[in-house]
Amino acid sequence: MGAGYCVIGLEQTSPDSFCSTRPLPPKAFAWREPFPFKRGDSIYYEPVPTVAKRPHIEDQQCNGLQPTDRSLGEAELVECLRKAEFSSTLEYLFECQPQSSSGGGRAVWVNPQEARRSICGCEYDNIRFRLFPERDGFNLRAKLALASGERLDSIPIVDREWCRFAGSLVQRVKRSDPLPLAERFMNRSVANKLCATLKRFARIGLPRPRGDQQCWLMQDSLFPQPNSFWLDEI
Repeated sequence: MGAGYCVIGLEQTSPDSFCSTRPLPPKAFAWREPFPFKRGDSIYYEPVPTVAKRPHIEDQQCNGLQPTDRSLGEAELVECLRKAEFSSTLEYLFECQPQSSSGGGRAVWVNPQEARRSICGCEYDNIRFRLFPERDGFNLRAKLALASGERLDSIPIVDREWCRFAGSLVQRVKRSDPLPLAERFMNRSVANKLCATLKRFARIGLPRPRGDQQCWLMQDSLFPQPNSFWLDEI
């Protein structure tokens, strides 16, 4: 979310089900630094009555986030995410038909008027990373092969921990053009580690539509989460 964080959590609706909820700060859509919470933290907030607009039906305005004394580990968190919004196919991610861009990147978008939610989880069988150069750094993207056999060919990763991991990796590569080597490392060492586990899970989200009225799919969370010790292999 640019200079801030889009925070989305889970609210338990029954012993075996959860639904996503997105607490928004009093102004704007993103929480600014310093942001004291991390993935898995349990928080409390009082929602302010608002009318959420499709596809961001999970939005809830609030006056602030309060910490609790509980935090979920990664395994427990993924178990809860699997009991929330979940799809095994591209069409059911947002309950509408996704479209692909005509360019070489094959990015995927949905019509915000057709999408019925803005976040959903899915399992993946394989992953490939791409690091595209930008003026102020790089753009981290992935190609996901879903368990259904369908693919998401070019989806930006906005997961905070994965972006930090990729940034640390690029800094360790002692070359004038570090991105090609960093990308190879991600696809050989890191992707192999992810695909060797049974904990492969991703949360796919939608940004807020702009003037073109297209919501381009993005990868909000990628599990397993990165391990800083993997950087020692570079």
